[in-house]
Amino acid sequence: MVIIKLIVAGVFFLGGWALFGVAHYVPGSEAVTYFAGIVAEALAFALPIHLFSRS
Repeated sequence: MVIIKLIVAGVFFLGGWALFGVAHYVPGSEAVTYFAGIVAEALAFALPIHLFSRS
């Protein structure tokens, strides 16, 4: 179960970096895409802290 949590966190982490990189190529909604990357990075760090404390 721990492996699945780490994989989910890794997907959010890499997805956040991908959103950061793609934000400059999305005309009209660069800020929204960049903010989504920030949210994904925050989830990548927050979810394991909360999920691992309960396991």
